Order: sequence, then structure tokens, then C-alpha cells
Amino acid sequence: MSQELIVQDSGVIARAELDVQITTAKAYPRAVKRSMEYATELATMDEATAQSCFYCLPRKDKDGNKKEIRGASIRLAEIIANAWGNLHAATRIVSNDGRSITTEGVAWDLESNVKIAMQNKVSIWFGEKNGKGGYQANADMQTVLTNASSAKALRNAIFKVVPKALVDRILEKAMSFSIGDQKTVNVKINELVDKLIKQGINKESLLDYFGYASIGELTGEDFKTLIGVGTAIKEGYIKPEEVFSMEKEENISAHEQLSNLIHSKKLHRLDTGEVVDVREKATQLS
Repeated sequence: MSQELIVQDSGVIARAELDVQITTAKAYPRAVKRSMEYATELATMDEATAQSCFYCLPRKDKDGNKKEIRGASIRLAEIIANAWGNLHAATRIVSNDGRSITTEGVAWDLESNVKIAMQNKVSIWFGEKNGKGGYQANADMQTVLTNASSAKALRNAIFKVVPKALVDRILEKAMSFSIGDQKTVNVKINELVDKLIKQGINKESLLDYFGYASIGELTGEDFKTLIGVGTAIKEGYIKPEEVFSMEKEENISAHEQLSNLIHSKKLHRLDTGEVVDVREKATQLS
């Protein structure tokens, strides 16, 4: 069989599969209320799951006022995609130019015929100084970074298709549930702070951000922020030592600040003495 016939046959099969998916979606339409109840049930099945559903990036403006960027993580996107149903989602690598990799996530609501594609770009070039030198990440690191980039692109596509009002409702419930039993919240705060400090967060910077003199002053609302910080570190949005040290720029929206942070070379530009950090980042993202 010729290559041309194989391609043609593949196209026929793909169209047939899509027709079946659309027909099934029309025959068994989702019940939005039931889908959201199921998503909430999954997101709040235990504290660990709820805590993985959101991230938080603490910020201070130039006047010293606190401003937090909170958002839904890829874990919540996976939960909502499963509960929403009749949704086709996929990722692919768009390009690799030797310095960066661009990935694309696609979400297609087969009922409403709404299809959204979102791209994400990640640097694979490290150690460059003043436009000179640098080296390309090895194959294993490129795989790790590509997987992380694909996850972000897919998350963004899913949250463009599923109505934001519904996503926010589930996100809020997950955040509230993540605190757990109020009677033991102080113990959990201490445990989480100890974990974050071991990961590299500066204790003094943390207390300065919240305006407290001791860890014991942290509240349940602060606990949500710290949980989100842990997720942000794990998913590679920011390095531990940068969490409470960066200030929000003037005239830049929260969305733009987050986008700049995710795509910034600063997240990936490491000198020779920080090669170990790159490997640690790979572990966090995997």
C-alpha cells in the first residue's frame, strides 16, 4: 500500500471517529448541574486533591500592597474535562527551533462545536550571558519541559471552552476544602511552612509579605495562599527563592504578569553554578 493511500485511509478513519463522537454527544447531552456536582465531588474527595487544584503567586506592588495571582491548575482542568464530558482534548508539539519549544493544547466541545487552541512556549536554552554562550537542554530535560508546557497549554484550552463562571465555582470550593478541619489548621500551617522552607523559601521574606512577626499569626486565608504557592512551585511557575521577592510591575495586568513569569527566560537562565537547580526543576515538573 502506498504512503498516499495510508494517509487517505487515516484521514477517513479520523473523520469517522469524529462523526461517532459528535453523534454520541448529541444523543447523550451533558446535564450541566450534574457535571458540576461530579467535578466538585472529585475536586474535594480529599485535602491533597483539593490542594492540587489551584496555585498562588504572591505579589507586592511598589507601594508594598499585597496582591495575589490565584488560578486553577492542570489538575483541576483534568477533573473538569472528565466531569464536563463530550469534550475532545489533545496536545501536540508545534515547533522546536533549538532555543525554545512551542506546544499547543486543543479543547473541542462536541456538543456546542466550540473549539479552542492555545499555545505555550518554553525555553530550552540555558546559561546565556549578554547574548553570548549558553547551551541547549539535553534530551531528557527537553522531554520534561515539553510535558510541562503541554500541560499548561491543555489547561488553558480547557478553561477557554468550559465556562469560567462554572470553573470559578468549583475552584472556590476546592480552595475552601483544602484547609480541612479548622481545629487542626495551625498544625497544618506549621507543617506546610516547614516544607516550603526546606524547598528554599525564605522564612523572613514570607513573614514580611504577610506582615507578621511569627508563623503562629498566619490565618486560614493565608494557609490557602501557601497551599497555592506549593502548587506553583511544583508545577514550575516559579522557583522557591523567587516567591516573595518579586514585585508587580506598574501598568501590567495580573494576567500579563503571570504570562511574563511563565515565559520569562529568568525562570530558565541559569549559570554554570546552578546546573543542579535545573535538574531539581525537572524533578518538580515531572
